Amino acid sequence: MKRKPLFCLGFILLLVLQDYGQDKVNIKFGNISEKDFATKIYTIDSNANAIVLADIGSSAIEGNTKGWFSLVYKHFKRIHILNKNGYDIADVSIRLYSEGEDEEKLDKLRAVTYNLENGKVVETKLDVKSNVFKDKIDKNRVVKKFTFPNVKEGSIIEFEYTLVSDFLNNLQPWEFQGAYPRLWSEYNLSLPEFLGYFFITQGYKKYDINEKNFRTESFRVVDSRGAGASENFNFDAEVTDYRWVTKEVPALKEESYTSTLDNHITKIEFQLSEFRRPLTYRSLLGTWAKVASDLLNADYFGQQLTKDNGWLKDIIKPVLNGVDTKMEKARKIFEYVRDNFTCTNYNRRTMDQTLRNIVKTRNGSVAEINLLLTAMLKFADIDADPVMLSTRSNGYTFSTIYTITSKFNYVISKADIDGKTYYLDASEPRIGFGFCRCDAIMAPQGSLIRQAIT
Repeated sequence: MKRKPLFCLGFILLLVLQDYGQDKVNIKFGNISEKDFATKIYTIDSNANAIVLADIGSSAIEGNTKGWFSLVYKHFKRIHILNKNGYDIADVSIRLYSEGEDEEKLDKLRAVTYNLENGKVVETKLDVKSNVFKDKIDKNRVVKKFTFPNVKEGSIIEFEYTLVSDFLNNLQPWEFQGAYPRLWSEYNLSLPEFLGYFFITQGYKKYDINEKNFRTESFRVVDSRGAGASENFNFDAEVTDYRWVTKEVPALKEESYTSTLDNHITKIEFQLSEFRRPLTYRSLLGTWAKVASDLLNADYFGQQLTKDNGWLKDIIKPVLNGVDTKMEKARKIFEYVRDNFTCTNYNRRTMDQTLRNIVKTRNGSVAEINLLLTAMLKFADIDADPVMLSTRSNGYTFSTIYTITSKFNYVISKADIDGKTYYLDASEPRIGFGFCRCDAIMAPQGSLIRQAIT
């Protein structure tokens, strides 16, 4: 009588190993049975509060009806919640990029909670129309959120969705590792030859499967934006199919002296680098000098440092009353900005409002406050420039290899006075002249990325 439960447990474990020991995982949305609830403790981590059973994504490029191409990203995820300490994984956020009136489209979202009640699987579906909420992060980013319904200890939850993007530079990255153990993590990418991307990989976990195959695909692009008849473009191109799989990846937990887990998790990211034939060839990655020039001429960054800033005179004049030297002027301007403006976001590299509006509201992001500081210093005839960097918590920028501004998340001001350089951050109350928030002093590889802007 004592051996029967051991036999059953061994049989269940064998089924689990069969599911995850092959080249393809045998999991499909909605295919849940009583045996899926049997495992209470997983050998990958006996203390885990939840286990990601499968996390599978794919990205492909398709022709659209706007005369160009779209990215189509599909994501499926199944999770076993083992106890109440794992409930947080039932909160899901999906980030979307927007630019003007164009926004990435979230489509075909399904999310279901499964519970085993009286020996039967009972499912509770997410009401997508009523229980998916949208929050705006900034002018270019929104997030759609939902929480799985009826989550209990032992629940199995799963979701799937499709994301369609007209922004080719937003090829979705993939994280093979996270806060919870993952039995199976897989990413598939179909990349046509006419688009070039850099692959940025990191992490210690090697791929269990790393495949690359070639094929030919027909592409159809329709331009229906004009007043007349639609134009159709059809052509064949070689496509490379990539497939990366990791199995039984342990959770990555934060330890002492860890800057950010994002620097250490196993993941892959992509940066659009060029257009190729049959498209008109174009390189999309310039030098840091070109990136700096573009930023300094952009209305959301450097253009406001010098353009039509005569109105600053009325603000600066009383601040500098009785002050003669450049060092005294710099200190007075710094103290004025630091003591009269409140930072509302310490994770921004560009402006969402004008300098005038910042002065009016007395609020702004770290980028806005320190760009205002830079503008005031320049107006007072002090040699000043903005410096873009990445904080410890934001992670590496790979700036010695790639010119990717999206890896940066913080802006300070650099002032050259009497042959000395001072780095200034007026976003933090009570911070001293020539100091930055501790989290922002260290940029990637241990040095400020001056070449980005200055």
